[in-house]
Amino acid sequence: MQQLEKQITKPIQIGLGTFNETTKDLIYSAIVDYSYRLIDTAAIYQNEEAVGEGIKAASERVPREDLFVASKVWNDAKEDVEGALRASLKRLGLDYLDLYLIHWPLGVCVDADKWKYKQPPLHKTWAAMEACVRKGLCKRIGVSNFNCQLILDLLSYAEIPPYVNQIELHPYCAQRKFVKYCLANGIKPMAYGPLAAGKTLGSDLLGEPVIVELAEKYKKTPGQICLQWGMANQHLVIPRTKTVARLKENMESINFIIDPEDLKKIDALDRKSRLYLSSVDMLMEGVPIFD
Repeated sequence: MQQLEKQITKPIQIGLGTFNETTKDLIYSAIVDYSYRLIDTAAIYQNEEAVGEGIKAASERVPREDLFVASKVWNDAKEDVEGALRASLKRLGLDYLDLYLIHWPLGVCVDADKWKYKQPPLHKTWAAMEACVRKGLCKRIGVSNFNCQLILDLLSYAEIPPYVNQIELHPYCAQRKFVKYCLANGIKPMAYGPLAAGKTLGSDLLGEPVIVELAEKYKKTPGQICLQWGMANQHLVIPRTKTVARLKENMESINFIIDPEDLKKIDALDRKSRLYLSSVDMLMEGVPIFD
């Protein structure tokens, strides 16, 4: 993550995910009180205004150039990527993004108040993303929820390669071969859902005996154990939270190292199971992108 290290103040292994609700005050506290420098949002999250307000409020303490702000183009805007990016910038109150991602590798349109599958050619979407870099609207571009086959295709013609692939990564869904492939091709794996969503999606990763045991050993919380496992595997983790207390807890996960033998114990939890398939199925209309 050398380029990212040059751009922003350490720590740079962890950022703030803002999926679902966030507030101006939470963003401000993350930046000013707990030294978050990477803030991840998206058009579909419908919180870019709040994120931008928090960044603006924090600007007297932390200058914009010290931040790394990411957003994403939604599935219904791929035929006007520049327009979508400019709209995100307006909502955020920013002149540029540090990173702009294709949120999902599919396109949709709205028909009778329902999303319908409509897929523009990926090479055209990527060319439009590259044009945004050349126009100074964003510094880097990347993808999210792309599988290996899509990355292979993208790299065959991309003039500006993807900087990041934001994917589901946690001990239940380690995707080790894919992570290794991304890293070998200079693509940083950014981990959403690094805590496996707690119990909200039927998961109890933080209650796994090995996670609890290691939390006691290292005098950390189960969540910190999972986040440090991700960082040890070169994931750029972006846990989300709605509470200031959890901001502090998550950031403190950078302050220790898990022994290699203990990392292997966590590795053994891998089920190759995704926790977000129900939402994916809704969006993809039965397109088995991960199969």
